[in-house]
Amino acid sequence: MRLLFKKILILIISLTVLFFIGFQVFRIYNSAHRTLVEERARLMEQNRVAFEKRLLIPHLSDKIQIRQNTNETRDFVKYKESFYAATGGGLVEYDADGKLKRHFSVLDGLPESDLTALAVFNGKLYIGTRTKSLVVYDGERFENYIWTDRRAEAVTAFLVKDGRLLIGTFGGGLLDYDGEFFTEIKAGKERIAATNCLYETDGNLYVGTYNNGLLIYKNDVWSQFNTTNGLPSNRVVGIAFKDKNLYAATDFGLAVLSGNSFRNLVTLPSISGLAVSRNQLLLVKDSGEIFTFDNTLKASLKSEKNLQNARFAFADGQLLLLSNRGISGIGERQIKPFGLTENETLTDNFISALAFDDRQNLWVGSFRQGIDIFAINGRKLKHLETENIREINYLQSNDGVISAATSAGIVNFKGNFSAQSLTKTEGLPSNSITHFSGDYIATAKGLAYRENGVFHVLSTVQSLPNNSIYTTLQIGGKTYVGTLGGLAEIENKRVVRSFKDSNSNLTTNWVTALCYTGERIFIGTYGGGIYELTPSGEIRSFESEAGKFVVNPNALYSDGKYLYAGTLQGVKVLNLQTQEWRSVRQILPSETVMSIAGDARHIYFGTASGIEQIEKDYFEKSENQ
Repeated sequence: MRLLFKKILILIISLTVLFFIGFQVFRIYNSAHRTLVEERARLMEQNRVAFEKRLLIPHLSDKIQIRQNTNETRDFVKYKESFYAATGGGLVEYDADGKLKRHFSVLDGLPESDLTALAVFNGKLYIGTRTKSLVVYDGERFENYIWTDRRAEAVTAFLVKDGRLLIGTFGGGLLDYDGEFFTEIKAGKERIAATNCLYETDGNLYVGTYNNGLLIYKNDVWSQFNTTNGLPSNRVVGIAFKDKNLYAATDFGLAVLSGNSFRNLVTLPSISGLAVSRNQLLLVKDSGEIFTFDNTLKASLKSEKNLQNARFAFADGQLLLLSNRGISGIGERQIKPFGLTENETLTDNFISALAFDDRQNLWVGSFRQGIDIFAINGRKLKHLETENIREINYLQSNDGVISAATSAGIVNFKGNFSAQSLTKTEGLPSNSITHFSGDYIATAKGLAYRENGVFHVLSTVQSLPNNSIYTTLQIGGKTYVGTLGGLAEIENKRVVRSFKDSNSNLTTNWVTALCYTGERIFIGTYGGGIYELTPSGEIRSFESEAGKFVVNPNALYSDGKYLYAGTLQGVKVLNLQTQEWRSVRQILPSETVMSIAGDARHIYFGTASGIEQIEKDYFEKSENQ
C-alpha cells in the first residue's frame, strides 16, 4: 500500500512538473508569438505607404480622336465575362471568342495608354501603368491610386496571395495591398527595388528581380540567390515548380535549385518567360521561339517571325503567348491567334515624325518600324520598312516628293512609293540624318550642303557651335541651325553669327527645334524651354511665363494662331495673339510628345503611345471655358 502511495505521489509530482514545464513553454511561445505579431504590426505601420485615390473622368469630345496600335500585349486576364489585355495602346476588352468589344484610351479616363500588368482582386480589375502608378476598374469607371511618398517608375507584376494583392514595381518597392492600405514589403531592411516577376506556392513567396537575382521568403526568413549562387544571370524572368523542383529562368539561361545553390541547366540568351503546362516545362525567348525542357532543351512550337517582347500568361486556365503581335493560345501542336489584329492601325506607337503629302495623305514615321501612310479618310495605304527605312527622324513634303531623314541616310519617296537613298556613299559626312531645310542637311558630323554636285560640310572648323545638329530653318537667304552647342545663323554658306550661353540670353545651348510663324522665330531647347529670336537679333526667354522644359525634335509647330511645343510632360500652347501660355496633358495618349503637324482642320500630335488628332477650334473653345 505504501509502495502504491509512493508511485501515485511520484506520478502527481511528475505530472505537476510536466504541466509546469508545458505551461512555461506555452507562456514563452505565446509571449514570443505575441512579440512577433506586435513586431509585424509595428513594421507594417512603419512601412505603411502614403497614397491618394482619384476618380478618373472621361474626356468626352467629338473633336478628339486617338489612333493607336493595341497589338503589343503585356498582360491578359479574364474579368467578369470578358477578357482584358493591357497593351502599349490602352486597355482592350474581348469577348470569349476573341471579338473586340471595346478599346479604352485616355479619352475613357485612363491616365495613360502604356499599360504593363493586370490582376483581378476583390471583384475589381487592377491595372499597372508605366508612369501613373495603379489604376482600378470596376466595370464602369476608373480610379487612380498614386503613391505619394515614392516614385514608382512602373508597375511590373501582380500576385494575389492570402487575400492580398502584391504589387511589384520598378523603383517603388514591393507593395502589399489589403483592399484598404498599402504596405511595403522589404527583404529585411532592404527595399526590393526592381521586381520582374512574382510567384507563390505552399505559402512561400518568390520574387524575381531585374538585376538582383531571386529572393525567397520562407518561414519568415528571406534568402537571396544570384550569379554567385549559380544563377546564369541576375535578371530573373520566370519562376516555376515542377516535380517538387524550383526552376528559375533568367535572360541568359535556366537553372534548378539544388541544396543551397542553383545548378545551371541550359544556357540560352534572351529568355523572356517560363511556364509549366501539362507537366511540361516551357521556355520562350524574346523573339517568340518556344522550347521544352526535360533533360534536354528541345525546340517546340513555331510562332510568327519577327516577334518582340514575347512572354507567357495564363488566363482562364489557358496558357497564352503575348507579344508585339497580340495574343495567341498555345495548344499541344499549334499556336492559335486570339483576338483580331487590325491591319489598319499604326505599326508602332512611338511616333517620331509627321508630314502631309500633296494628296493630303498623312505620313507617320516611327522610331523603330519605318513609315505608315494614311489616306484622308483614315484608311491605311501603305507601310514602308526596310533595313534603311526604319528609324525615322524627320519627314518633309516638297514638290510631290516625301523625304525622310533616317539613321541610314536620306530616303526620297515618289508618288508610287518608290524610294531613292542618299548616304555616305554619295558623299554625306554621316548616315545619321536628323533634319534638312532648303540646301542644308543636318547630320551627326556637321551641316552638309551640295554645290556643283559635290557635298561640302560646315563644322566647328568653320565656327559652327557644335557638329551634332538637330534642326534647321531656312528663311529667305538665311538658314538657322540648332546644334548641341547653340544656335548658328548661316548666310552664303558661312556662319555669320552664333548664339549660346556665353554671348546671349540663350541659357540652354542644346537647340532641338525651330519654328517660323508671323515673322517670329521660336527656338526649342532641351531643358530650357522656349526662346524667341527677335528681329533685333536678341534672344528672349519665356521661362517666366512657361517655365523650363524639354522641347522634342519635330515638336515645335504653329498654325498661325497658336504655337505648339511637344515636351516630356505634354504640350505647351502659346496663343500668339494674347501671348498667354497653357499646358495640355490629360487628353494625350502619352505625355511624351515627339512630333506635331497640322492640316486645314486638325492638329496632329505624335506621341510615345500613338497619334492624337484634335480639331483646331477645340483649343479656342476650351480656352474660353
